Amino acid sequence: MRWSFPTAIARAYRTMSDCGRLQFFPSSYPDESLFSLVARYHRLSGHHDDRDTLHELFGKHTQIVSSHLPSLLDTLVSRLPRAMALDAQDIVDRHTLFPYYRPFLTERQVALSLAVMKGPSASGLKTLMGLIASQVGGENCYRYCEQCSEQDVELVGQPYWHRAHQLPAVHICAQHGTPLVELAASWVAQHRHQLFLPADKEVIRHAKHIFVSEQHREEMLAFSILSRQVLNSRLDIIPTRRLQDLYRSLASDLGFTHAGGRVKVVELSQRVRQQVSSLSASGAMQCLQRPASGPLEWAISLLRKSRNSSHPLKHLVLLRCLNGKIEHFLTAANETVKISRPFNRPLPSPAATSSVNQLRTMLLDHQYSLRRCAQLLGKSVTTLRIEAAQGGIPVAKRPKKLDGPTVAILTKALQSSTSLETLARRHQTSTVSLYRLLRMCPDAAQVREKLIFVNQRNRRRRRFVGGHPTILPRARADYAWLHRYDREWLTQTIEATPRRLIVHTARIDWGRRDQEKADAVRECSRGLYALEKPIRVSRSAIGRKIGCLAVLEKHLIKLPLTAVALAECVETTAQFQCRRLSWAARQMYQQGLPPSWQLMHMARLRPPLAKEVELLLNRLVNRY
Repeated sequence: MRWSFPTAIARAYRTMSDCGRLQFFPSSYPDESLFSLVARYHRLSGHHDDRDTLHELFGKHTQIVSSHLPSLLDTLVSRLPRAMALDAQDIVDRHTLFPYYRPFLTERQVALSLAVMKGPSASGLKTLMGLIASQVGGENCYRYCEQCSEQDVELVGQPYWHRAHQLPAVHICAQHGTPLVELAASWVAQHRHQLFLPADKEVIRHAKHIFVSEQHREEMLAFSILSRQVLNSRLDIIPTRRLQDLYRSLASDLGFTHAGGRVKVVELSQRVRQQVSSLSASGAMQCLQRPASGPLEWAISLLRKSRNSSHPLKHLVLLRCLNGKIEHFLTAANETVKISRPFNRPLPSPAATSSVNQLRTMLLDHQYSLRRCAQLLGKSVTTLRIEAAQGGIPVAKRPKKLDGPTVAILTKALQSSTSLETLARRHQTSTVSLYRLLRMCPDAAQVREKLIFVNQRNRRRRRFVGGHPTILPRARADYAWLHRYDREWLTQTIEATPRRLIVHTARIDWGRRDQEKADAVRECSRGLYALEKPIRVSRSAIGRKIGCLAVLEKHLIKLPLTAVALAECVETTAQFQCRRLSWAARQMYQQGLPPSWQLMHMARLRPPLAKEVELLLNRLVNRY
């Protein structure tokens, strides 16, 4: 029986590996990812199929190798040669992206994440690390730099996948400053069990350059360098309190905090929004720009006490915004950050001196009250009281007691629906005093509550009756309140209102979409059946190929033509196995009379087989 040279090597190698450990494993290159290591081993081992390599290294031919956050590391370490002296922690630190995420996780998250990566499945790992909740996501990207690939060929003889190129929102090579080349996500999803390298023809054919405009290139390069520094620094866990102190210290140096240490939310949000806009508007960066106006909660929360971890991308963007460097993270990881000026009182500026003089004129010359000055200057009474004390301005204290006639006037005034703020301004008193009077006079409080309720009920009735006629009563804004506090009137009003015919206009033309999807399904199935190496034509394969798998899974009942097309095109397991057997027989025709087990191995079939598959297998063996 004749054997091809790679097949013979593979059989001999599998025999040598029966002891449980591999006889060799390639040494890693600088910054090489785990996926690249496994792909290079596959080329050196001579295995005919990628799944053979996966089964040999991980014990599962269905294992999906990921350089970002892999699993089954204990199994891989147990099969490596003893001379390598490599453990799971070394693989995590040197060949995955976990060192990029570790500084910003909690101790519990790090311990559980390492346990998951050593275990049999990485399912739920990204949720555990908070990547899904961060809205940034944790997709597995495959990017490479063309200049780095040429340099790899000169140094080590072949290009490989670099970890630094796979970091989130890194679109420019930190070493050469050129845009990276990214592999199409749809192609990766269809070949998730395949081990490929940047020099493969299929990879080059399905990859394209990432567009980075000239105005964004300089800032994106600086961001790529910072991301690579975080990855290579192997930082330990940085406590959230230290990160908060670090950001507050940097914000204080730039004037984004008040004298008392409070953050200037509006000014800081504007600064962060400008920083994000200077970066490329990729999918990861788009979520950091929302909302378009107002405070950026994700940035402000990093300066406040928080029990949740945040995506490293947010920390790096905020650090760049505050003119920080990697040395700040190194310092925060090793010692407590000393806040420079969050609570020190700054020297009085000329503007502050002018404000004190203006306050002195109002209080002493014009005899204004402190509340009147606060209204005119647009400040709070407490702030003006502090400024007056600092400037040595005497402030008359408001009497704490109300006389009898004043109490009678205020009690009568409270028996109305006028707001307490308006009454306080009208009678030159405070809202606190009015609240105290309401507690002292329950009869006045009861009358006031009844008047407020009646006014609110009448206002909601008018708004409910005057609502848009196309909106159903239950969908109107005041329905819940009226149903709870004024149900009798609500029922009578709804019964007396004539029903209107509401015409629902569909936002999606399902008929046209059905015809389009049906044509796309038939065209895609023809392309899948025409492939040289058969793959199973299933609903999932077709849906991923045409980019509407979710529509086929959730809304197929609205697409009858598409359902018919799928029923015509999709093949059963037995039909797919028959196609694989026919293909394997054609491939092995030149090797002589193949036995049945060799045909089954070439077609990747396992017993037991369906009856029609066994009949075809016997016919093929007898034919050749």
